[in-house]
Amino acid sequence: MAYRVANDAARGETRREYKWLLGAAATLLAAACAHAAATPSEEAGPPPAHATTPDGAALYQSRCASCHDNATDRTPTREVLSKNPPSFILASMKSGAMVPMAAGLSDAEMIAIARHVSEVDTGPLADVDPKAIWGDGVEGTPLDAPQCATPPRPLDLAAEHQWNGWSVTLDNAHYQPKPGLAAADVPKLKLKWAFQYPGAKNGQATVIGDRLFTTSMSGAVYALDAKTGCVYWRHAAGAATRTSVVAAEMPIGSQARTALFYSDWTKSAVAIDADTGKQLWKTVIDDQPGLQMTGSLVYWEGKIFVPISSGNEAFAQSPDWVCCKFRGALVALDAVTGRILWKRYTTEAEPRPFKINSAGKEMWGPSGGAIWVAPTIDPERRAVYVGTSNSYTDMPYDNADSVLAIDVDSGEIRWARQLTPNDNYIDGCWRTGPDRPANCPDPLGPDFSIGAAVILHALPDGTDILLVGQKSGKVFGISPLDGRIVWERQLSEGSALGGVEFGLAADKERVYAAISDIVLGPKGKPGLWALDPATGAVIWNSPNSPTPKCRWTSFWCHGAMSQAITVIPGIVFAGAYDGHFRAYDAGTGKIVWDVDTGSEPIMTLSGRTAYGGVMDGGGPTVAGGMVYVHSGYAGRSGATGGASMRNADGNVLMAFSVDGK
Repeated sequence: MAYRVANDAARGETRREYKWLLGAAATLLAAACAHAAATPSEEAGPPPAHATTPDGAALYQSRCASCHDNATDRTPTREVLSKNPPSFILASMKSGAMVPMAAGLSDAEMIAIARHVSEVDTGPLADVDPKAIWGDGVEGTPLDAPQCATPPRPLDLAAEHQWNGWSVTLDNAHYQPKPGLAAADVPKLKLKWAFQYPGAKNGQATVIGDRLFTTSMSGAVYALDAKTGCVYWRHAAGAATRTSVVAAEMPIGSQARTALFYSDWTKSAVAIDADTGKQLWKTVIDDQPGLQMTGSLVYWEGKIFVPISSGNEAFAQSPDWVCCKFRGALVALDAVTGRILWKRYTTEAEPRPFKINSAGKEMWGPSGGAIWVAPTIDPERRAVYVGTSNSYTDMPYDNADSVLAIDVDSGEIRWARQLTPNDNYIDGCWRTGPDRPANCPDPLGPDFSIGAAVILHALPDGTDILLVGQKSGKVFGISPLDGRIVWERQLSEGSALGGVEFGLAADKERVYAAISDIVLGPKGKPGLWALDPATGAVIWNSPNSPTPKCRWTSFWCHGAMSQAITVIPGIVFAGAYDGHFRAYDAGTGKIVWDVDTGSEPIMTLSGRTAYGGVMDGGGPTVAGGMVYVHSGYAGRSGATGGASMRNADGNVLMAFSVDGK
């Protein structure tokens, strides 16, 4: 539904902020926002005489300052947080990483903290009627881009040009065989349009024909015109979502002709109508403490496969967090109804109390084994492969840091191959003295999770091999028959932020690995590698400078390559922490195209300027002769000044085409 745009600029800014708020915390917070703005609603009546506005500064000091004023590890600094709109900060407390730290706070108190921290001033919220923006449903077009002049055509899943989900194919190679442009065209790529929208760590773009879909950690799914960037509709998700949507045809008699599937941080998998954005079903798939949904869903044979991860590594830094009761899992659902068909935890052992921590509280285990990225389907063997993360406590976790082969029909584990045993890790545990978290395991592991999707690769001799990248800096070739390690290659020393993080891809001849190594200092080897998938032999290496120049001057100005990488015939596309988006010759590793997404202002579809930033998480999507990539990642880099979110870093979806046409 289209919204009515106010003529005066002040009211337009008010509506924009309210739109952010809806995306971040959905409609249940509307009344709380009105209360926080000190404008009583008609329904609630006037506030009681003793009511006072919460003190955001005092609440920040008691709840947030100890971490964000002295930020270490992956914690964003107060300065970085301040460049985000209040809605983003609020979303983090309501349904994101800060849920445990915000436990017990009222909506009004969380809003007060968000207002106190944010430097983005967008005016009052209370005088906005939600229906004036969204109508009486969830669909609408945000002010971040023009509304498309005509309704969308029915989605065509037979379209020649598409990238449906995390990867083009079920093997998760992140390889586009029909990109719509040749390797010789790549040096002529120029920015065609840029879409900036609320959120961070937003989902990798899905493109099907003339339609592009993307998700937002502010709580939204957008349908855009892939060529122009205009917006067809916006679906208000129930909470943050960072997964790539996957589209599938529904059987005759279903509520929709074509459905889109994603997961959000209400611990749910969701199906929506691909043509309208209307919700079809929503299923809470698990309710473990600290559960998060980060890995993209996969569709096959009428089933949706949903990976489950968590934020326990971060949450357990708090002495009040019961560490740790979470186990990673893969869940299979019926795509038409959302009914759970099976659930397979990455360990069968249920967590139980096993010791007392340094604060005198019970610790639980085994815990961990999160699944961070999309599962890989093997149609011939009717298997699904996943890589798992580290353990959280020193209670042994049998399938942490492992590759698992799971039966697609029953959910039974066929085999498991552990790559790093006893890898027990909680953020901040490298500290000594009173600042060391009470929940630290002993001994502390290196945090060598498998962050990249497993690739099922066909070798020239007709056999198959699984290609696995690990934060240890190793790449493995593993037999899909029994999990036997065929070869392994150490590319760097590895660390808690990679080694190989999300960046693994393969074409017919080579497997490509992006190396981060951001925390290793002079020992790090950031850059891109090409290996022989049959033997692991190194074909070439293109190193990045670990000390580049960036618009930001923080620790995150680095040549680390953590973002997922993408291959087309003859070219590898890869983004880096320094904001550079590069194209490499697939045969030699030579850089043939390089654009700095973070240093210069970008004109967006809204008519405002924005900046990119650190490139991480979901990677480039290539389809229909265009290359789409997100620049900016929450908590990393930072704006260099200016109060407007549009002048802050990141959250920009950039679309490149040959000569910008």
